[in-house]
Amino acid sequence: MELSSILLAIVIILAATALCVALFDRLGFGSILGFIVAGVLIGPHTPGPVPVHAVEELQSIAELGVVLFMFTVGLELRPGKVWAMRRLIFGLGSAQMLVSAAALALYLVLLVGISWEAATLVGLAFAMSSTAIVMGTLSERGELASEHGRTTFAILMAQDMWVVPVMALVPVLAHTTGAAGSTPLWQTLLMVVGVIGGILIVGRWLLPAALGYFAGQRQMDAFGLVLFLGVILAAWAVDKVGISMTLGAFLLGMLLSASDLRYQIEASVTPFKQSLMGLFFIAVGMSIDVGAILRDWDALLVQVPAVLALKALVLIGLALAFGIGRAAAIRIGFYLSQVGEFAFVLLGAAAVAGLISSNGHTLAMLVVAVSMIATPLMVKAGAALSGRLAGAARDTAADLSADLERHVVIIGYDEVGQLIALMLERANIPYVAVERDLVIVERAKRAGRQVYLGNMYSPATQAAAGVGKATAVYVTSHDNQAAKALAVTLHQLYPQLDVYVRMRTLRDQDELVSKGIKHAATSYIESTLSRGGELLKNLGVPETEVDEVVGTLRKENYSSVRAAYVDVASG
Repeated sequence: MELSSILLAIVIILAATALCVALFDRLGFGSILGFIVAGVLIGPHTPGPVPVHAVEELQSIAELGVVLFMFTVGLELRPGKVWAMRRLIFGLGSAQMLVSAAALALYLVLLVGISWEAATLVGLAFAMSSTAIVMGTLSERGELASEHGRTTFAILMAQDMWVVPVMALVPVLAHTTGAAGSTPLWQTLLMVVGVIGGILIVGRWLLPAALGYFAGQRQMDAFGLVLFLGVILAAWAVDKVGISMTLGAFLLGMLLSASDLRYQIEASVTPFKQSLMGLFFIAVGMSIDVGAILRDWDALLVQVPAVLALKALVLIGLALAFGIGRAAAIRIGFYLSQVGEFAFVLLGAAAVAGLISSNGHTLAMLVVAVSMIATPLMVKAGAALSGRLAGAARDTAADLSADLERHVVIIGYDEVGQLIALMLERANIPYVAVERDLVIVERAKRAGRQVYLGNMYSPATQAAAGVGKATAVYVTSHDNQAAKALAVTLHQLYPQLDVYVRMRTLRDQDELVSKGIKHAATSYIESTLSRGGELLKNLGVPETEVDEVVGTLRKENYSSVRAAYVDVASG
């Protein structure tokens, strides 16, 4: 292609993607569906500028986005946290694989009429879900730390671990186990153990030492290059022995989670992760043949809902059996009801081995693609159903706030929220604390604190926390924009309520005050004045002069501080 043609293709791709992402995000389906639809519109199966051969190349590059995403997920989970989830990973995750595969295989044998060997392999392929789409959606919706988010993640990890034995079943079911070039299972398992052992050594000692050296020398370009080298090597190594690349990247990230360099590592990876993840979803859309979907619409109209329903029912039942809450179990079932990208690989291997026909392979691939497109719709349906049937408000402070009036609602239980709660307790003032992070809620519960899980944007959660009967709310969050948006929302919905909110800058404070939130305040002014006064005293400045300096700065709502701040900002 000429340079002008390439540039035109890039312009069309960016324009279509921006429009689709903005539209679907606005409609409440999330950006992931927007990326996939954009891929369909600009892909090779519709008239457009992208040639057919570019799809597989694009997918290969874009898979690095999924790898980097799982690496950052690993950075958030120390080995102790993962070990604490072993019951979910090895118990619930493995049960989901086996029961889902059995149910799907039985359906395929009895109602579709294919052989039990083909049904077994297709059932195993369909039992796996899309790590990229599900984890991306959880992250986008801020639900990774919730009960259903953590359980969903555990099941996806278990599915990745099942890749090796499932792939080993292909020659067995095709009755070609003696074929030349096939690797014995024991040899494959030995290589897997060796590769994982190598990643443990690199992630625990070698890579942290190298990164620490370059960070100490302020050689941040070399720091980033060595980091990416480590992540890609880990993904490549596990891929060579038949394991999902995401598992290798996740393991390396988990090993680096205890490093003092964790935040710098995450900052180095995040920009590339976001761009490549978007590319991955576009590539998924490009691989979808709309013409084939239209030709086989009658078969897809039956098979896709059947697969989605079977997987969702099995997942909900197993989650409940493992002690997961009803609302979370419903969400898990709907989140993981689609078929994952590994099915493309497994179905291709089945077709080569002669287990499924050419027509059967095409239809199965279409089921996978359509189920992926349906994920955002299933997620929204699951959220609505869980709220309606399981009473989502019960996950919040409903039981405590029912008997409260003129209390305080603390939104966010970070160190500031904890201090406010302690002050209210000492003053014998009733309060309800609501936090979105399940880990923080569980820790607070173990410490005997009355903290509840909930999203305060939800009207049901607001009602459960008794916001309408409260005297005040105190909003605290490390996410400045989220705190600001929530404070404005609550002030508009409950104008009689005193809204206290902690902001980072005077500009944010002034913006909220102009909107009627008179109790907005910065978090650093008073503490800085106090520490600065201590500094002056230690430098030998008389205490009276220190008090005068601090008092002058405090006068007239920090007018001199505000003037200096404005000068700096405008300069």
